Amino acid sequence: MVATHSLNSLLLPIFNVLISLLVIRLTSVMVWGAFVQLLLVVQLGTHIVNWGNKEYLLRAFSRQPSELTSLWQTAFFTRGLLYLGFMGVMALWGWPLPWLLLIWVWGAGLVVAQSFEVLVLYRRAFGVALMVELGAVFLLLAGVMGLGTQLTVTGLVAIFTLTQAGKAAAFLLYFRPHLLRQVRGRVQPTYFALAFPFFLLGFTGMLQSRIDLYSVSYFMSQTEVGQYQVLTGFLLYIQALANFILLPFVKTVYRLETAVIHKISWQLFGLGLLIVPPAIGLIGWLLRQLYHFDLSPLLLIVGGLHVLPLFFTLPIIYALYKAELQRQVLYVNLVNTGLNLGLNILWVPRWGLLGALLSTTLTSWLTLIFYWYRGRQLLNVERVRTQIDLDKYNT
Repeated sequence: MVATHSLNSLLLPIFNVLISLLVIRLTSVMVWGAFVQLLLVVQLGTHIVNWGNKEYLLRAFSRQPSELTSLWQTAFFTRGLLYLGFMGVMALWGWPLPWLLLIWVWGAGLVVAQSFEVLVLYRRAFGVALMVELGAVFLLLAGVMGLGTQLTVTGLVAIFTLTQAGKAAAFLLYFRPHLLRQVRGRVQPTYFALAFPFFLLGFTGMLQSRIDLYSVSYFMSQTEVGQYQVLTGFLLYIQALANFILLPFVKTVYRLETAVIHKISWQLFGLGLLIVPPAIGLIGWLLRQLYHFDLSPLLLIVGGLHVLPLFFTLPIIYALYKAELQRQVLYVNLVNTGLNLGLNILWVPRWGLLGALLSTTLTSWLTLIFYWYRGRQLLNVERVRTQIDLDKYNT
């Protein structure tokens, strides 16, 4: 079951790379870059519409399992108000009417499909989710290859819209017996306040990870946007390795002493030092051979330095969660997002893609320094408490 969930998590990123490769080879990197600019807007809007849905409901389901249907429907109907706002903002954006209609359906499909993620996790329906994702990937690949060299940005939008609508329909059909036999939910504005902490943590994390791509999308050409999105997509695979290495031991981490977690951080960082250099070399080779990108070695080196700190910081973040200090993670996300945005505004117009990666790399290493310092503080507190307990025992 864990393997199925891991495969499902890997599937979409893997095929996103394949789809970007097909689009670029069939048309041009400019077409892919133009589509990415639109994709960023839609994903940002739907992230807001989801408003911490998955994380909030996971906790709510565990506390009130008998009210699962009512809780899910209430969250879904209430977030519909945000979707109406999304439709209004998109209408004011100035898109051509055919695009606007596609974007509305695309956004609706994303929101509905993502609404079922919490049920996939709670009911452990990983096999179903995997089949839905495989079907979506097949539709995407068939659509892209079917249009071939005639593929345009509008065609890409239409393909992604139909695929996302299909995913939403598949989840609706599967979960209909569990959730839609009777309507028990209602619009409840207090949901926004209850789920706000979960939304804020996820939103700041998302901005922190994408602020460079948003900046490149704003300042740079469509060709450079396409190149940067492909490069950072590959870099995300290296970061994902840290998550996959630690994932099987997360439950155990919550039961470990801080000293052990601190040791795991250094061990994972050492593993990162071994993994990152050859991985960056492989990425450079793939970009040259498959995408025909002529990116400078300096850009790739900075990209490697950008992903390395996560290997150290990830266990410390879990240590903070264990100590119920998750607000500190939120504050770090907020500060890093603001700093990263400021540096991107200064450096991207001046140094282009290198400026974007430099800003994210600097903030990544500042994050490492903070979490190293905070980890040492937690370690010292634990030692003091242990000594106090020993003194009490001896007396």
